[in-house]
Amino acid sequence: MENSEKDIKQTNSKELKTNKKAVKNFTWEVRPTSTPLFKRKCSKCRSSNLYYCSNKFRLNSQKKSIDVWLIYRCVKCDNTCNITILSRTKPELIDKELFQKFSMNDENTAWQYAFDPETIRKNSMELDYSNIEYEIIHEDITLEDISNMEEELIDFEIKANINLNLKLTSVIRRCFTISLNQLEKLLSAGVITILPLGSVNKCKVKDGIVVTVHRARLKAYFEKQKDEEASIPNA
Repeated sequence: MENSEKDIKQTNSKELKTNKKAVKNFTWEVRPTSTPLFKRKCSKCRSSNLYYCSNKFRLNSQKKSIDVWLIYRCVKCDNTCNITILSRTKPELIDKELFQKFSMNDENTAWQYAFDPETIRKNSMELDYSNIEYEIIHEDITLEDISNMEEELIDFEIKANINLNLKLTSVIRRCFTISLNQLEKLLSAGVITILPLGSVNKCKVKDGIVVTVHRARLKAYFEKQKDEEASIPNA
């Protein structure tokens, strides 16, 4: 369904937000609940092209240097492959707290590297993000709730410390519980805009993006919908 999204350009509106009473602020914190799969032909079973992150590290000490790898496993046979995190690094150059996390197989640290663009680039990894699951920590606020607020602009700031390769439109639809068709109409009417300005359709979720709902435009949009529904003759 998302593949059929049109290249929606935002209404270029630049309301001044100098009056804090005119703006109400909320946050949408996007957290992954799984890691992307690593696309790689399994050398053991040869029937799988995907590896999952095991959340475990392998450490190897050689003379005066240390190697650290993040272990991935085949989704079918559990065959392992290692992703380089540190290579021939002097122990004194490794943060003690970070080294402890490697040694303890700290899951949060493993996930940071599983999503880290530099680690992905360095290991020439091709990842499959299609099956990543995520949660959004947010207040349950509907568009109807927003239309009844006093503030003119209602801002929702994205909090996302990890790159999920996730479309912003997916998050907006999920938080407001609306369809793609409804979102397209709201964007076209200038009811919803984002900062920085650009194509909402092409925008991926990034930390700091602000989704703004314009209350007056939303009310006008709802009123127009009611008028259109009232003009439809009864069957």
